[in-house]
Amino acid sequence: MLDRKKVLFFLPPSVGGAERMTITIAKMLPREEFEVKFVIVGRELGDIINFIPSDYKTILLQIHGLWDFCTLRIINLLRKEKTHVVFASLMYLNARIIWASKLFGIKSIVRNNIDFFNALSKNRWYAKLSYRWADYIIAQQEEMRKGIIATTHSAPQKVITLNNPIDTKLIDEKSKVESPYDKEDKSIKFVWTARIIRAKGQDILIKAFNIVHRATPNSKLYLVGKYDKNDTYYQELMKYVIANKLSDSVVFTGFDNNPYKWVVNADCYVMPSKKEGLPNSLIDAMYLGKPVVATTCVPVISRIIRDGYNGILVAPEDVEAMAEAMQNALQLNNFEMTYIPANKEDFISLFRSL
Repeated sequence: MLDRKKVLFFLPPSVGGAERMTITIAKMLPREEFEVKFVIVGRELGDIINFIPSDYKTILLQIHGLWDFCTLRIINLLRKEKTHVVFASLMYLNARIIWASKLFGIKSIVRNNIDFFNALSKNRWYAKLSYRWADYIIAQQEEMRKGIIATTHSAPQKVITLNNPIDTKLIDEKSKVESPYDKEDKSIKFVWTARIIRAKGQDILIKAFNIVHRATPNSKLYLVGKYDKNDTYYQELMKYVIANKLSDSVVFTGFDNNPYKWVVNADCYVMPSKKEGLPNSLIDAMYLGKPVVATTCVPVISRIIRDGYNGILVAPEDVEAMAEAMQNALQLNNFEMTYIPANKEDFISLFRSL
């Protein structure tokens, strides 16, 4: 135990696919070889603390903003913790842990969380200035890998494509709890689990559901994810819901640290995203055996879903096509998983090599 490598996994306080994937990868590392700690970078521990197993140590690196001497604070933490390897999964955090680790002589692995050409311009700028100094960069699919190499001029041998793993143990455990839906409710249930933000396409989904609901009044849409009542986008969504008399049929559940119970007890999972990397929630829904509807917002979606077999593909922002797909997806059954995740050994070997 004395010779274990210490690895710090950096996270923001918020919860999303990249954040949960960071935790999933951390849990893969054998504890007899690695001492794993989580570092939450933000004002408070936030909702992500609910997803970190209680038997792992968590450190709050308290900052009030990314320009609050963030990199310097990370350097000080690395010095204090005597760390061997650092890891992060979000572009803005990736840059800062790469800079800090390079200055302090520590190894770094970063995982890119979104298709490079869909990333915010400032995050692409951070990556251009930092990625080439990382020891390894994980891309979620081959197009992302090519974009990273072309844009950041990182050495090709350092950029590795690894499909997102699936935390089957966690999903199996959390999906077996009692259904959150009313036992007396026999409606057809569509669900989408994501933060309520424009990039996730809830506006397109609600408009498509409006068409579905007119044809099938016994249907409901559940939007599982954090929202801010003062946010302009949320207010736009609510205005449309009220104007189209959907208040009883479109349900905003708010944040839930167990989204799997909503998915496993629904009839269809719908992903209306306008931007994605490799969507974990979609993969989780496929693992749970749900028929899916998904936009082809990144090419990899067309490879992990077999159109017409276990899901239906639609172009982003095509309301009519999405509505038709939602109705047709309900007829899909007796299908198997078509997504092939990276396995535990892929990630363990990567950390062992440093």
